Amino acid sequence: MPDISALYMGLNLRNPIIAASSGFTDSLSGILKCEEAGVGAVVLKSIFEEQLISHEDMYDKYINIYPESVDYLREGGLLEYGPQKIYQMIEEAKQKSKIPIIASINCRSPKLWPAFAKQFQDAGADGLELNIYSLPLELEKPCEEYEKEHLEILRSIKSAVSIPVSIKLNHQITSVPYLARRLSEAGCDGLVFFNWFVEPDIDIKNLTTRNTKGKGDFNRTLRWVALTAGRIDCDISSSGGIMDGKGLIKQILAGSSAVQVCSLFYAKGLEPVKGMLTELESWMAAHQYESIEDFKGELSFKNQELSFKNMGEAESYFRSQYLKTYEK
Repeated sequence: MPDISALYMGLNLRNPIIAASSGFTDSLSGILKCEEAGVGAVVLKSIFEEQLISHEDMYDKYINIYPESVDYLREGGLLEYGPQKIYQMIEEAKQKSKIPIIASINCRSPKLWPAFAKQFQDAGADGLELNIYSLPLELEKPCEEYEKEHLEILRSIKSAVSIPVSIKLNHQITSVPYLARRLSEAGCDGLVFFNWFVEPDIDIKNLTTRNTKGKGDFNRTLRWVALTAGRIDCDISSSGGIMDGKGLIKQILAGSSAVQVCSLFYAKGLEPVKGMLTELESWMAAHQYESIEDFKGELSFKNQELSFKNMGEAESYFRSQYLKTYEK
């Protein structure tokens, strides 16, 4: 039987499937159901700054915010999934669950990131996932400033905690390989490709704009995993559109250390996990792979470049394939 265990951010996973941050991971019962279904780890539902600052002692210490604003958020139910509940949930989950638990946080104020990262570590989280949202929309702001913000956030958190830290990237922000290299050099333990935020839409009847739930793009993720894997000194986790065992295998071949699944669970529940793992084991056995490491990144850009170095650079090989696609 092939060994399907995986190593992600220094965390030992029994398999490479991670339950992504979602409604499936926002409670102790949800975590235990994910574990029972067979996932290798869970990322808790993201907690946002607006929830974190509900503690009164945070007002003057970190940011200026009116208490009335927090009251409004609390009345609206946003603060129901609050920090104290999360800390307690992590503590209980660590007693009842054996899989790694990764906390996810989203802040806007630079001073808040390390403060709350430390609290999640103290609660027992095995790792952190930084859900950074910084849409590059300012005409006068160059990409270097967005990159600098990411690096500053990472460094502040790495100086505050000892558990592994990953960053969930936005594919639109800058050069993905360049930022990935900078972050890995700054001590990032893992990068998640990508964060799928809400998307805009227009109601042409009422002439209004609205938000719709973002959808993961499997092929976009596959491309950037393949172009980055093996070229930076940190792990990569793919996120977006992984709907079956074949998608899992493809992302690992491209270079993912683990994959995060969300949309599939919303569509079909947690039942598909076992089928995905069975398909992975069968495929590995058929190709005589004994472990995940035996084929991880085999079809990454780096490995393709090495494989075809006597036939021209890998860029030419990929361009040739591109041209062949459109000759048909």
